[in-house]
Amino acid sequence: MKLSAGDVGVRPATEQDMQDIKCIASTYFLDTDGLEYNDFIVTTLENRIIGIACFKDTECPELHTIAVHPNYKGKGIGALLIREIGSTLCKGQERIYVRTTAPGFFEKVGFVALENNMKKELWTDCAGCDRFNNCKQAVMRLELRREEYADNGNNQHL
Repeated sequence: MKLSAGDVGVRPATEQDMQDIKCIASTYFLDTDGLEYNDFIVTTLENRIIGIACFKDTECPELHTIAVHPNYKGKGIGALLIREIGSTLCKGQERIYVRTTAPGFFEKVGFVALENNMKKELWTDCAGCDRFNNCKQAVMRLELRREEYADNGNNQHL
């Protein structure tokens, strides 16, 4: 069962949300060290956080973290978070990048795979990593088309 856009709220995270953010991220062994609450947006259902996403624009515009509570996977929450990141947190960006071990999800929402060596050009931690040749993370890019990420006010299914 898909949730409709009217069922799920999306908002900037608050300091009080960090415990829930860390809990959802830890479900997927995602690192939140060094991230601040104001780097995140969250999705809520009945005032409970069910999804998180973090955008960082340090070395390159990066979708750093995205995760959905396991009970809500496959219901469009991740796609909603991607759309919201594209329309709010990435203002002024033409593209965003992600390093991921789940490329299938990102392909479904419009990301395209790049050559593995692009990681070295985009991130210094990849360029200096002694495990680069054995890295399981794919590097992907999403071209942001402004009209696609504009808030058109409809309540389409996620």
